[in-house]
Amino acid sequence: MVTDVIDAYLTRQRSLGMRFESAGELLHRFGRGMGERPIQEVTADAMLDFLNGNRALTATWMLKHRVLTGLYRFAVSRGYVDSSPLPTTLPKLPPQQTPYVYSTEELRRLLDATAILRTGHSRHVPAMYRTLLLLLYGTGMRIGEALRLTLQDVDLAERVITVRCTKFFKTRLVPIGPKLAGELAAHLERRSLLPMPRDKAAPLFGKPEDTCKRLSQGR
Repeated sequence: MVTDVIDAYLTRQRSLGMRFESAGELLHRFGRGMGERPIQEVTADAMLDFLNGNRALTATWMLKHRVLTGLYRFAVSRGYVDSSPLPTTLPKLPPQQTPYVYSTEELRRLLDATAILRTGHSRHVPAMYRTLLLLLYGTGMRIGEALRLTLQDVDLAERVITVRCTKFFKTRLVPIGPKLAGELAAHLERRSLLPMPRDKAAPLFGKPEDTCKRLSQGR
């Protein structure tokens, strides 16, 4: 079955020291999309449907193609399948979006908007998002990196943040200014009053999946 080959491939990659988290999620999504069928029965049309998805063509197409190329290279080498159904002609992707830098006024409006977030009974949530936005703006770190921060990663005395397990599996130190350090100190004080874990490995902003869910739902 497709899922069996995916599991074998992921086991091999992780045995080599690769985390393969995002790629693993993509491959499992591919397996669910193909259903309960042998990998030999995955057709070129089914593969193209998965690659194209139901949205406009983006860089995700190339990401899927790259990850699935690795899977099928493994599958062919192990004799699970004779050839790959992946297309050999790659589409021309639209130009990459130019990064947008928010102005000070735009940032101020974003921060003001946190006060009207739908928070239910969690009155601390607007302040948490305000701190998160300031952290992202002040350090330039990725949203995933910020959400993975733990209490031990924030050193307010030295005004430095340790960012672990980055995109390229490295760790880096990010210096912060006195104003951002003050905002983080206020966040930590508010956090200490909440029924949240307080050990050093506890998340700074709560569980990443919960925060991402609120961000996607606008609350």
